[in-house]
Amino acid sequence: MFQRKNTFLVNTIFRIYKKVLYKSFKQYQPIEENDTYSVSSDRDCEDRFKLIEAEIERFDSKSLIDLGSAEGYYVLRSAKECNIFSIGVEADIRRFSAAQAQLLDNSRYGAGFLFGVIDDALVEKLPSYDTVVFMSVLHHFMYNQGVDYCRSFMQSLRTKVGKVMIFEMGQSNETKNDWASKLPDMGENPHEWIKDFLVSCGFSSVEIIGESDSYLRTHNRAIFRVIP
Repeated sequence: MFQRKNTFLVNTIFRIYKKVLYKSFKQYQPIEENDTYSVSSDRDCEDRFKLIEAEIERFDSKSLIDLGSAEGYYVLRSAKECNIFSIGVEADIRRFSAAQAQLLDNSRYGAGFLFGVIDDALVEKLPSYDTVVFMSVLHHFMYNQGVDYCRSFMQSLRTKVGKVMIFEMGQSNETKNDWASKLPDMGENPHEWIKDFLVSCGFSSVEIIGESDSYLRTHNRAIFRVIP
């Protein structure tokens, strides 16, 4: 009897915690509850996941890491639908907590999340993963620390990509964002500029596999298949 009451209390507290947590910030990615996903996120993530899923199958990947995993949508979907060992890294405590809550709530075995800042020190400690997802992150490094730092960072990250990286970043033509003016001028074809940058980091092959909306949905960003 005591155990049942204790379990009920824990479950009740957990439900309240989730409700307060999810209402405390605006999500980038859909939140899963009861096998359904919220539609109030800032990003249309389904198309992006389909591209990730196709690359997992294409390369027969057995492991995945999402650097900057936000609410964990790609990690949890990959574990669930691709039966792949999936890890996410996130430095925002709210988004990390939301990912952990979904992991527990939906019993996503074979998935997990690491709370930490994505930097050179972290990359150095990482093992190799068949699939690396690195989307919507590098432009923040670029406007804060410059192109040379980003090139060095990507050269280090390349050594951790076992088979394929799915990559996307912000562009200088996304002028409704304050950070766009701090990026290098990517010219009239930002997609080509980004491709050339990745090639300069030592990657052997860089191909556009799709496009997706930017944060404010003003321009499409290219999504790349990047081979180490």
